[in-house]
Amino acid sequence: MTFSVASLGSGSRGNAFLVEGERARILIDAGFSGAQLARRLAALEVEPEAIDLVVVTHEHRDHSAGIGIGARRWGWSLAMNAPTRRACAPLLRGGEVCRDLPPTGLDVGDLAIEAAPTHHDAAAPAAITVLHRPTGLRAGIATDLGRPTTPVRHALRDCAFLVLEANHDERRLRAASYPWRVKQRIGGSRGHLSNRHAADFARELAHPGLGGILLAHLSHECNDPDLALERVATGLAPSGYGGVLETAGQDRPGPRYDVAELVRTRADGAQLSLPI
Repeated sequence: MTFSVASLGSGSRGNAFLVEGERARILIDAGFSGAQLARRLAALEVEPEAIDLVVVTHEHRDHSAGIGIGARRWGWSLAMNAPTRRACAPLLRGGEVCRDLPPTGLDVGDLAIEAAPTHHDAAAPAAITVLHRPTGLRAGIATDLGRPTTPVRHALRDCAFLVLEANHDERRLRAASYPWRVKQRIGGSRGHLSNRHAADFARELAHPGLGGILLAHLSHECNDPDLALERVATGLAPSGYGGVLETAGQDRPGPRYDVAELVRTRADGAQLSLPI
């Protein structure tokens, strides 16, 4: 049975993730222009009109830039909580189909979507989990975390696949050309997770049924994929984690991750792409 996750791109210039079941395709965020979203979906052989729902985690433009044009051009339904909808008002013209994203969640086809509040400098930011009802497997998408909150910890436990922020290396952030106030924002409790904190959180979330971790929202200036992978892999080592550990790129879509296949492979004892 199909249950997959793919990144359309992730970083400070845009974020979007495609989650597919047998009877539903959803996007978690749409932080690219309409042209970019169409191009990136085409690379995954998905027509924009085939998207059943776009879940908006928060209003920052690297997560929301394409929601209005997508809703108007391709008839996308949007789901977000009320504060985020108010904050996204400049992107909307009033005729778009917008659904509430209640704490109890919502269903789209064979997918069940729930949101958990995160600690980030936005109106009401959320991490998202998606349950594939036929298999009982869940995927969690958590970027722009600031710090892991109790609701996020609860939401992401026992997920079979995780998209987890690893935004910056702390030393590179200190040496970056950003103004000091920007560095404080990025590294603060309402900013972004560092590699070190991502490693700690990944270790906390690791369990035998976790088939893959995709590190996301890497900073172009303050991080590097190899650096993030090395730091998180080192942090994960005491947990015995043996699943996939990879990074999401900014400039192009990544592969589809078949969640059930990753879980099966790990259960069979195969060592997957965990760098050491």
